[in-house]
Amino acid sequence: MKIATYNLHFGGHINKGNHWQKLDAEFLPDFICAQESWHPTKYFSPDEFSQFKGCIHANVYHGKWGSAILSRKHKLEEISLSLPEFDGWVVGAKIPDMVIGDAAQPVLLFSIHAPSPGPYEPRVIRMIEAIAQQWSDAPIIIAGDFNVTTAIRKESESMKNTPGEIKILNRLKDDLGLLNAWQHLHPQDELPQTLRWSNKPSDKFHCDAVFVSSNLVPYLSSAEVIGTGNWATMSDHNPLIVTLR
Repeated sequence: MKIATYNLHFGGHINKGNHWQKLDAEFLPDFICAQESWHPTKYFSPDEFSQFKGCIHANVYHGKWGSAILSRKHKLEEISLSLPEFDGWVVGAKIPDMVIGDAAQPVLLFSIHAPSPGPYEPRVIRMIEAIAQQWSDAPIIIAGDFNVTTAIRKESESMKNTPGEIKILNRLKDDLGLLNAWQHLHPQDELPQTLRWSNKPSDKFHCDAVFVSSNLVPYLSSAEVIGTGNWATMSDHNPLIVTLR
């Protein structure tokens, strides 16, 4: 089971070889979670889009772009957070039959983008609280752009976690039982860059992540930030690809 998350940056473009087409062709993900995206139908021909089985998208208040979940093999049952401040910034789906570890089970999947402008930390906390209200016993996967550092930094790193970021990570773990997939699989490594700010292009901002429920952690097999080739120029973010066996 492969999940890709990617912030397209102001909708990207809809020409041949666009962000969505490239993600689908290069990584063959079962689920794509996108942010700053128009509706996925804009990026594929009708015949191409007909190959997907599930799609959820909502625009943010300005209507230019929003968040999306696209599935090639699974139906998506939309989850509403019923909080207008997150309309288009957060979309959620229940997948009734996600196969992980050779067993099909219901899983809740969210594609999130912390609303701009900040302050980001209190908004991410409210997002966590809103998602927690939708949770029962099903495993949860949250993917997207949090606009805050999404893992614990090493002492050797020049950038440091803020107290608010530590609080967010603790809330994700304590309230929802969620762990950062990339850091779990790379516990000794410094955090890779997932965002290139125009005025600080070399700083290793790490605000994109896939968080998974602790009972899914044993099935994690890979988590990679893709920042080479065209991926380094198509957006100011890098895609993150996470695989569960």
